Amino acid sequence: SEKERWARLMETYFQREADAITTGVLIVDIRHKPTANDLVMHDWFRQTGCPEIVVANKLDKLKKSQVEPALELIRETLELTERDTLIPFSAEKGSGKDELLRLLVDACCG
Repeated sequence: SEKERWARLMETYFQREADAITTGVLIVDIRHKPTANDLVMHDWFRQTGCPEIVVANKLDKLKKSQVEPALELIRETLELTERDTLIPFSAEKGSGKDELLRLLVDACCG
């Protein structure tokens, strides 16, 4: 019931604020295939034409040899193109932080 309450709350928010959202950030777990909820949010960004930054979080939890296959799974699942932004990110180590901040500043301040 808590998930349903949150789903209704988010749906209402996104319906009301669709014009106010200039760039979306979709945070996915790099260790796993994007979830059904990730796909719903990604589809919303696509359908509304809202620019999207996909952040593949928890980069520090993978071995270097696991990173590219994990990113490829995210690209395939979300059907990302060359124009889409996918940032490998680690809050723990700071990887991807500067790129994400730059993109967010560019999105809000041009």
